[in-house]
Amino acid sequence: MDDKQLAMEILRLLGGKKNVSSVTHCVTRLRVSVNDTKSIKKNEIQSLKNVLGVNIVGNQLQVVLGGKVVDVYDQFVPLVGKVDSDGVEKNNGNLIDRFLDTLSGIFTPIIPAIVGAGLLKGIMIFLMFYKLVSTSSDLYKFLNIFSDSAFYFLPILLAISTAARFKCNQYIAVAIAGILLHPNLITMMAHSNSLKFIGIPVTNASYSSSVLPIIFGILLMSYVEKWLNKVVPKILRMILVPVLTVLIVAPIVLIVIGPIGTVVGDAIGQGFIQLYLKYGVIAGILFGLAYPYLVIMGMHVGFGPVMVQSLSKYGVDYIMGPTVASNSAEAGATFAVFLKTKNEEFKAIAGAAALNAIIGITEPALFGVTSKLKRPLIAVSAGGAVGGAIAGYFKVTALGMGTGPIAGIPLFLGATFIYFIISSVASFVVAFVLTPIIGFEDIPVKKQDEKVELDEKLVTRIAADQTIDSPVSGDVIQLQDVKDGVFSEKMMGDGIAIQPTRGEVVAPFAGVVSATFATKHAIGLKSYDGCEVLIHVGLDTVKLNGKGFEVLVNKGDSINKGDLLLKFDMKEIRQAGYDIVTPVIITNTDMYEKINKTAKDNINAGEELLNLVAKKK
Repeated sequence: MDDKQLAMEILRLLGGKKNVSSVTHCVTRLRVSVNDTKSIKKNEIQSLKNVLGVNIVGNQLQVVLGGKVVDVYDQFVPLVGKVDSDGVEKNNGNLIDRFLDTLSGIFTPIIPAIVGAGLLKGIMIFLMFYKLVSTSSDLYKFLNIFSDSAFYFLPILLAISTAARFKCNQYIAVAIAGILLHPNLITMMAHSNSLKFIGIPVTNASYSSSVLPIIFGILLMSYVEKWLNKVVPKILRMILVPVLTVLIVAPIVLIVIGPIGTVVGDAIGQGFIQLYLKYGVIAGILFGLAYPYLVIMGMHVGFGPVMVQSLSKYGVDYIMGPTVASNSAEAGATFAVFLKTKNEEFKAIAGAAALNAIIGITEPALFGVTSKLKRPLIAVSAGGAVGGAIAGYFKVTALGMGTGPIAGIPLFLGATFIYFIISSVASFVVAFVLTPIIGFEDIPVKKQDEKVELDEKLVTRIAADQTIDSPVSGDVIQLQDVKDGVFSEKMMGDGIAIQPTRGEVVAPFAGVVSATFATKHAIGLKSYDGCEVLIHVGLDTVKLNGKGFEVLVNKGDSINKGDLLLKFDMKEIRQAGYDIVTPVIITNTDMYEKINKTAKDNINAGEELLNLVAKKK
């Protein structure tokens, strides 16, 4: 299954395009906000090849894809197109789910900028430590500007992501953030303790590197803008809504929200730092112990604002230490699984996941190995607790947000660097040693047909002109008339559908069987001329779990035109309440210039159904 097919399957199993309100991704997860979580077929998405895990937080579906996430995201976005929403996304989850989902939506988009700035700070310290650059040099001054920019202008970054989250004008949001950082405002506050706006006192505050003032300010703006769009006549909206939004929101932010947000933000950051400084060992143990489970539940995003606030105000963060300790433990446990498993396919997965975890990307290991096997997760928690205790005792500090252990090395260069190394190594060793002691139930080795893939090598990779015969007998139906949006909107490709009059599917060409399904309701084929076809018997018949179906071939089998591939009991399927209309989809439609469809109203199996004209190379 390639990236496009995987994206199409995820979209189909989450309820189709109509159920998607927005989509984004982080380092390893495709994050799809949906209108109705009840439409998501979580277990079926989990079972897809290359899907490492599935999590639902609030109204957001998180599909863990590891290194494939960007490629699948790039294929997923064109399938859903532009997503319209007239307000804050619907969320039927509980209050905690909604809160975490909102935090994720605001902070996930800005993480690359924060990570880049933090790593650059680490590089600067490295250069200074080895006396490769002087603090008085122009190079150092430039690098300092480069690394400080993301933190200094943090309100602008947050204005963009917050406005996107609450569905209001991002450019007006940036303008309001710009007011908080305007040089003249900074000068005014520096030279006067009694500023007033139309007679109302304005409290002096510094908003560079602040977090909460702009988030709450843009939240207010979203309601003000929505209200203005209702009361201002349409002909005047373009002019009046922007100016009135700024005139209403900016003063409230400067007079009320800004000062309160600054005090609260400072209190949160300073409070956590003081707690960690006094009870570092306990905090490190608890954090390292619980962190893998927090990631599984998606609750780890709740620490993002605390880390950003601490970094922007105090220049250091204490959460990264125990976090990286837990990541190191994940790498140790997964590496132990890699050495012990007898399943060669799973060994390859575990080896790649362990390498990623050592670098700092742990979700392939967490979702694809340790949580899948369950007992190694105990070793991860134990290792994380030991490493977290060491990091907490020695007050390991990070200069930015990121990941680790290896990728995070520049973030920890400083006075506590040696203790960062010790905590990471200790976590790795403890988890690595405990995993075989605790043991795990290995993934069983699947017996594979040795001839699988042999015929596939004969399939051309360049599509040619081709005729596709009908795989079933029945009445011809145009794809747009099929009562399933995934097919009617051609999300999986162009083609045609047939209302069967006989419960048999035969090969429409010579080639190989590229896919079979445990539910037996569909079959994938490849012709020797490069055509890829999906024959899907019935709508939603996946829910029958194979009842009423009999597949007569296996993946990798070679087929000749007219070979019987699949049988289905039309009466039994209909009595179960399912439509048996059968879409015949060309899944590599983009390889063809034109797909000509039969003009017949009814057709017999073996008669010409489609004529494909390949794109000229």
